[in-house]
Amino acid sequence: MKSFSVIRKIWVLLLIVPALFLAGCSKNFDVPPVNVPMFQLPDGASVISIKALKNRHTVLGALDSINDNVYVTGIVVSSDETGNIYKSLYIQDTSGGLLISLDATSLYNLYPLGQRIYVKCQGLFLGDYNGMTQIGMPYAGAIGRISGVLISQYLFIDNLPGAVPAAKVVTIPTISPNDLGTLIKLENVHFVEVALPYADAAASTNRTISDGTNTLILRSSNYATFRATLLPDGTGSITGVLGLFGTDLQLYIRDLNDVVGFDYSSQIILNEPFSASVGSFTAVSVAGAQTWTFSATYGMTMSGFSGGANNANEDWLISPSVNLTQFNTVKLSFSHTINKGVVGNMMTNHTLWASKNYTSGDPTLATWEQIPITVYPSGADWTFVSSGQIALPASYEGQANVHFAYKYLSSTSESATWELKSILLKGTHN
Repeated sequence: MKSFSVIRKIWVLLLIVPALFLAGCSKNFDVPPVNVPMFQLPDGASVISIKALKNRHTVLGALDSINDNVYVTGIVVSSDETGNIYKSLYIQDTSGGLLISLDATSLYNLYPLGQRIYVKCQGLFLGDYNGMTQIGMPYAGAIGRISGVLISQYLFIDNLPGAVPAAKVVTIPTISPNDLGTLIKLENVHFVEVALPYADAAASTNRTISDGTNTLILRSSNYATFRATLLPDGTGSITGVLGLFGTDLQLYIRDLNDVVGFDYSSQIILNEPFSASVGSFTAVSVAGAQTWTFSATYGMTMSGFSGGANNANEDWLISPSVNLTQFNTVKLSFSHTINKGVVGNMMTNHTLWASKNYTSGDPTLATWEQIPITVYPSGADWTFVSSGQIALPASYEGQANVHFAYKYLSSTSESATWELKSILLKGTHN
């Protein structure tokens, strides 16, 4: 028993001594210094503007080597955190923006928004991918990415991240080539494809931003974290980095915080693109031998011209029954073009109707109400235009059996061609 008591005393001492030692230590620990990276321009090097650098690339498709000891510097305005921008870094100064192609991901960790960086240009190349000028390294005879193991030899961080440059407020018609690679902001615009996802699951997707007259492509990756989010309704502002693909200007948002002031409450009720067939619609001929037909290129088409002559027709393209008992603020949109007819007759011969009591067969046996089409095409070419958002009258809300239909008329004196596609009916779930 005595030996046990001694052992117990030893254990008590072992516990007390560390406690006394810790109690005597100061609680004021030294804070490690912040290591602020500061870039020093090497002797003999000079800094040129981004615009001056990009002006060296004058021939599309060419590779221009950079042999003199020059640097550009700019603030990071892009982020790949959501996956919408891939292996690319955009910086801008007061003269313009530059796309840097990098073979690396998660760039936002090292080059966050607002970070100033210097780029050593000597040893790199200028080129373009489908018209968009960028700096990188050669790959298969064209411009490619800077290898991941070499990035630190060309990109240098300067200081801690600061404020991101304010996006330049522009309108779609006033966008200029000098805006490429920079942050721009569009105000009072809307999405044409309301209630469709930002991107399809299978591939990066183009959606349409509109100011009511002019349009701009919104390009979103199918790997973006917000891919499945449905495009909102209403009008608002959109901020993004401006890119170019061929002749198409494209806007890339960094995340959904770049989309402000819109209404995300709309849901898809009916989506019929007419991309593979007549789909859920029904074509009904009331008079005449010609009928609505499907075209893989043009959607649903109707013309009374046949056999070298105009023919009298009345033809309906009727939607399936839609249940609106759980929806309000129901809106319809579609794309269409009209050509080869009398322009002054478009609003008489190419019309939109809605019914609460149509079931099937002959549409003349049901009650129909004409719904004004807000936007008609020019009637003199094959250019598709958006109908805009056409609101169904409030009397259709709460109805369980609603059809809408496109009614075509022609005569022996004129027979235009009407082409329809991208029909979208959406509403707010009540």
